[in-house]
Amino acid sequence: MKPETYHQKPEAKKKQPLFHVSCFMFHERGYSLIELLVAIGIFATVVAIMSGMFMTSLRGQKKAVTVQNVADNIRYAMEIMSKEIRMGSNFNPIGATDLQFKSNMPNRNGANVEFSLQGGRIMFDDDTGALPAADSITSANVAVTALNFSLYPTTGTQKRVLISIQAASAGTASDAATSINVQTTVAPRIIQ
Repeated sequence: MKPETYHQKPEAKKKQPLFHVSCFMFHERGYSLIELLVAIGIFATVVAIMSGMFMTSLRGQKKAVTVQNVADNIRYAMEIMSKEIRMGSNFNPIGATDLQFKSNMPNRNGANVEFSLQGGRIMFDDDTGALPAADSITSANVAVTALNFSLYPTTGTQKRVLISIQAASAGTASDAATSINVQTTVAPRIIQ
């Protein structure tokens, strides 16, 4: 019998893989360079796609806010003009972009009022002879490019006023710029 010596090496154990995933074997020692490059590539692609979607949604939101701002401004101006014209009489168009008439609103007491286009804004003067001058009824964020008043029929007793407005956003980026065309017809309550 041989005495045991302490200098003998034990049999070398083979390293067994921890687990198998398809054809890759993962060992305790870490990841290979190719595996890291693939993971980084996938991560970068996902981040790029998500960033693109985020930027697209921001542009869409900016466009929606611009459209709503222009529409709200024009809707407000159209409402103010319609109410005044509905209670008006003695309509006197001064050119295509100005309309002067006598307002019979309860707080106007038959004063002359005027709607006009000045500097890309719709102006309202509720006392044409006194100061201060006309007030703007549209925002500086909206550029009114056209305002037209048409009276018809030219003969007869009941006149109707056709109001046409063309407006665009002002001071916005080109990708968020928007324009709108609005038209309405108002029949005054007072028959002349």
